[in-house]
Amino acid sequence: MKIVNTTCVFPFNYDIFEALKRLKKAGFNTIDIAVDYCVQNGAPFVSRCWKSWTKKIKEYAASENIELYQCHGVGVPEEFYSDPNDLAYRAVEFAGMLGIKWVVMHPQELKGKQTQEYDGEFAAKNIKWFGPIIDRAIKCGTGIAIENLPWPNCNRISALIPIVDGLKAEHPGARVGICWDTGHANINGTRPAEIKALGDRLVTLHVQDNHGWPSDEHLIPYYGTYDWEEFIHTLREMDYKGEFVLEAHHQMLEAADEPEKQEKLLREMLDVSNKILQLP
Repeated sequence: MKIVNTTCVFPFNYDIFEALKRLKKAGFNTIDIAVDYCVQNGAPFVSRCWKSWTKKIKEYAASENIELYQCHGVGVPEEFYSDPNDLAYRAVEFAGMLGIKWVVMHPQELKGKQTQEYDGEFAAKNIKWFGPIIDRAIKCGTGIAIENLPWPNCNRISALIPIVDGLKAEHPGARVGICWDTGHANINGTRPAEIKALGDRLVTLHVQDNHGWPSDEHLIPYYGTYDWEEFIHTLREMDYKGEFVLEAHHQMLEAADEPEKQEKLLREMLDVSNKILQLP
């Protein structure tokens, strides 16, 4: 299992090449690109030159032997993907151009109907909502990983499974699964062992820690209360095939003006990830 870190450890619109350089220097050879941190005014991703910028990223990653494994997509809540120029589609094409395996996206909650009895309606809404994005992902050669979130209906395993199964049924050839966010799970009180129910639908991770409800703190593991021993044991029992993808950026962002402290934090992230993966 490879240890992956994300470019969102650096601020919005941080130079992507500098981010890759610093992560590589810290020992991370496999990277998640936080596309949702690349959408501010003036950013290359939202410019007319975004494809040439993407090609430069691909060339740079190849020259530095950096694997681009995952990215976080862009989407506007409660809107269907009706415009082919929407940034959500651009993120999928970006991933395809870079050979990225998974684009992580958020499901849309069913406001006013958030109890378990409405899980079927919640799934139907998201199967319809994600449909065009799934079709684009198939054409671009990438996959969509739907993330658990800290609020209903998006916080229940039983509600997420029908979305994945429904999308696979309606879009043959699609690569679609679940990205499990450990911090969101901790907020929801979902025990690590419960993810066994996901089976092979679990395709990737967001690894972060917090102190439970209500704060989504995105801390380095062991700074919060999540049970890392139970988590890694569960992944082994499931024969999880994906990578160990960190999304613990809060402390890094707090130290944005302290590069030496940031370098120390990056080394700590790598060390603690290895510690978790080596637990007996």
